Amino acid sequence: MSSLQRVIRSLRSGHRYVLTIASVPINNTQRIVRNYCQNKPNEDNKIVSIPIEREEEQYEENVKHSILERALDFVPKSGWSVESISAGAEAAGYPGVAHGLFPNGGGDLVHYFNIKCNEQLVVQMKSWPKENLKESKVPAKFIENAIFTRLLMIEPYKSTWPKAIAIQALPNNVSNCLATLLSLVDDICYHSGDRSVDFNWYIRRVGLAGIYKASELFYLTDKSQEGVATRSFINSRIRDAQLIQTAIDMNPVSAAPQTLSAAFVTAKNILGINTLK
Repeated sequence: MSSLQRVIRSLRSGHRYVLTIASVPINNTQRIVRNYCQNKPNEDNKIVSIPIEREEEQYEENVKHSILERALDFVPKSGWSVESISAGAEAAGYPGVAHGLFPNGGGDLVHYFNIKCNEQLVVQMKSWPKENLKESKVPAKFIENAIFTRLLMIEPYKSTWPKAIAIQALPNNVSNCLATLLSLVDDICYHSGDRSVDFNWYIRRVGLAGIYKASELFYLTDKSQEGVATRSFINSRIRDAQLIQTAIDMNPVSAAPQTLSAAFVTAKNILGINTLK
């Protein structure tokens, strides 16, 4: 099937009307289709520009999004697996073999979930009151709420999340894991009022990433009512980070090498690199 035929089929499947085409010579350089409509013979020939590649890419992205969204319904039973993706494809109206669209299997499903949760957190943070951000240099309460809110999004999949963590540590998934984690901490820092562009920009984000990952592991074992223990854990880690930040501010030159070394080790631990051989 030619590219044009695939586009037409995708457009029809999206309930968009396409006129019958009698002859369609294509100029590959200008990406122009010359359209001769049989049902309008008296009109002059029209030049219709169709962004073929863009249409195909967008259609494929829409299909992937639909499949992964439905696949989340099957995670509690089948885990972060190809089986869940296949079931999601069938639930979305596509054949089960559509799981072939996701070369990383469960890794792609975890990545989709992380992106979705990060976007939902940003929407929520934008609506939170900003008055408290002016009270202190480090808006600890705002950061605590952001981390805790993000962790609660894991709740429906809490029993399967240890497997998701293991999947993210696989070599072919590490880059996606790092990207979504850094996006998360950058969004939290930004919406908490951090506009720094200095050395502390890196330290704050690596430190916050470490706090989040440590809190994530604690949350998985937390059986306290309404996650009270997890909140307390997050609060303690933020206070520790504040003490470190204070030490850096007092003597940044002497603290910098040790801080960078600790940040590097933390980053490796976050990604599970220390356990990879």
